[in-house]
Amino acid sequence: MIKYVLILLSSALPAQASISFACTELDRVSLSAEGSMRPVYEGRPLNFTWDEDDFSGDDIFYHDAYSINSSDDGGFLAFAENSDRSDLFSFENGTLMHTEIVKYGRAPSIQSQVFECADVTKF
Repeated sequence: MIKYVLILLSSALPAQASISFACTELDRVSLSAEGSMRPVYEGRPLNFTWDEDDFSGDDIFYHDAYSINSSDDGGFLAFAENSDRSDLFSFENGTLMHTEIVKYGRAPSIQSQVFECADVTKF
């Protein structure tokens, strides 16, 4: 009997849990051959969901697929690249660090951002 209950429960539960985060930008730097820039609107919000295989979110998640390696502390390292840009993410202890190399436009650039994030997952 217990075996049947476990089978029923396992099919009803999601295979992977998604975790949602609400983040606030702490700092950003942009560098190009034409110079460097710091934005005047610090503190912008960022929201994203991570399900260990992919991301969904606003603003900095531009790729359809990422190579994601989970870490033991509940964080991750993620990378994605196409002909326009390369993106690298590191997340640990509520801090999301993002670096992008943008290869298009008048002056290609490197941008780095740091976000403070809180888990806002609802069960």
